[in-house]
Order: sequence, then C-alpha cells, then structure tokens
Amino acid sequence: MKKVNYSPLVGILTSKGKLEDSFRGDHSVFKSIQKELMKVGGLSFIFTIEGVHENYVSGYIYSHHDQKWGKITFPFPDLIYNKISSRIEETQASFLALKQLYKEEGKYFFNPCFFDKWESYHFLSKSKQLSAYLPKTWIYTNMNDLLSILGTYHSLYVKPVTGHKGKGIYKLSFDGLHYYLYRKNKRIKYFHSDFVQDVGMLLKNKQYLIQTEIHTDKIDNCKYDLRVLCLFDNGIHKIFGVGVRKAAAHSIITHVPNGGDIISFQRVEHKCSDSQLNWLAQTVGDQLTKSYGFIGEFSMDVGLTPQGDPMLFEVNSKPMVFDEMTIQKKRITQLVKLFAKLTNVTTFK
Repeated sequence: MKKVNYSPLVGILTSKGKLEDSFRGDHSVFKSIQKELMKVGGLSFIFTIEGVHENYVSGYIYSHHDQKWGKITFPFPDLIYNKISSRIEETQASFLALKQLYKEEGKYFFNPCFFDKWESYHFLSKSKQLSAYLPKTWIYTNMNDLLSILGTYHSLYVKPVTGHKGKGIYKLSFDGLHYYLYRKNKRIKYFHSDFVQDVGMLLKNKQYLIQTEIHTDKIDNCKYDLRVLCLFDNGIHKIFGVGVRKAAAHSIITHVPNGGDIISFQRVEHKCSDSQLNWLAQTVGDQLTKSYGFIGEFSMDVGLTPQGDPMLFEVNSKPMVFDEMTIQKKRITQLVKLFAKLTNVTTFK
C-alpha cells in the first residue's frame, strides 16, 4: 500500500464501469477536484465498492503527466464523497457496511444517499415554514383516488418517485367533460373509460407521486424553472449558483435532454427575491440534515409564481454537472474548502 501524506485524503465513491478497471461518472469533474485538492496539500482518489478491503482501499488517481488514470492502494480516506450513480447499489450490504463504519468512526460520508421524492417531500412537509412552498403531493395508489384528486384540482403532474432528468413525467387535466394526458409536448384527449385504462397502464409498473400543478411564470410563453445549487458553508447551506432551464414550446418538461434550453439567470433575476431563495436554501438544508444526517450539497428545482414567490418542486442529493461553467467552477472550489474544513485541515486559505 502506498504511503500517503496528503491531508485531507478524500475518497470519491462511484460505480464500476463496464470495462475492467473502469468507473462511471464525469471524469473531468473528478480531475478538477483532485487538482484543486492538491493545491492545498490534499488528494482525492476514485474508488468503487469492489475496491474496499479490510485494511485498505484500491482506487484511481489521475496523472496529468501521463494523461491517464492509474491504480493505487490507499488507506481508508478521511472523508467519502458519495457519487454512486445507481440507487440499487446503495441498498447493497457492502455499501451499507461502509456507510455504517464511517458513522461509527465519526467520519463524514458526504451525500449519504439518493433522495426518494416521496420520502423527501414527507420530511420537508414536516416544517410548517416550508409547507407553503411545496405543491400538494400524494403517493399514487389507485385510479379512483387519482380521479378524485383530479376532480378537485383539475390539473396534476405525476412523476416517478425515483425518476431523474424529467423521465416519466406526465401532466393530467380534467375540464369537467374530457380528460387530457400530456407527454412532453404532446396532448391526448380522452373520455373517462379510455383515460382510466391508458393512464392506469402507464402508472402500474413504478411508484409515482401526484402533485398539484403550480401555475408559474413563463418566458417566451414557455415554462421555466430554476436549478439552485446549495452547499454547506460556515454552519448553513448557501446558494452557489442558479441555472435556468426553459421548456420547448408547449412542453411540460424543462430538462435539456428532453428538449429544454439553458438560459441566463440574468433574464429572470429581477422576478425573484434573493432573500427568499437564500432563506429557502438554508431552511431546506436544515430540514434535510435533520432527516438524513449531514448534507454537504444538494440542488433544488424551483418554480416562480407570477408574483415571484418560489415553489419547491423537488430536491436532489447528487446534483448533475452544471452546464454553466462559472457555477461548476464555484462548486468545485467550495467542495474542496468544505472537505478541508470537515477534516479539520487548517492550511486552506
């Protein structure tokens, strides 16, 4: 095992790749974290759960000289940054044992798990302060209950409890006579019996959330929402960047892989309150930490009402890489500062 004198030593836990000695995740981000940590005397390495042994961890570091990843053995890191890409892996005994080990030793297991949308809604809705910022939400159980809710609220979104990137999101509406199903930018009109049959089939194989539609502000007559990056800093969760994603014309989904566009926050900055967004980040971070344990970073998907009030649609424990390079750069810098502070390294200025 290589003798390591770096401090802090950060292990980035990710998923195994398809090829031997490969791993999943954004390699450019991993390289950036390693480079930034080395500036302050620290080091990060990548490892998968298969690389964890009784007394050491087998992992990978990037050689800028050779421009490739090399495999080296390390002691157990001071802190683990969990970037596993599969929810199933987080249920495996080996993952849970490693997480428990770090809990028992009082070490940080950063980003403890993926958030389940229903579970996180349940935790956040316990806060009386936050309840006004959350759409009314239910877990889908059967079509009769769904029809009852739709009869009351007339327009709903349904989304997979474990979904991501906008996959599997539908909008349902009822005008008193006809029912409508929206998928991306398509609308299908139904009478009752066909609606019950088709929607029942759509929702039968996964667990879904039902949320009331919040009528939000628009740009160019299109939906948009804010992707708010939050990290822990000096005792509270703060905002380190806001991206804006605009849906395609007539689409219900703002995600870029599903036709959404990236637009500048400056186009909508005047429509929202900095103080409200900052309060939301801090309050959501506090509530998530009470429920899950320490949360070092998360992101919020936020819509703005026409009056400029934020509405929280969901939270993500493992934010995707931000396409806005200034946000992503600030994120890497703050992550490294946080790693150093959490491991009591005092050399970081």
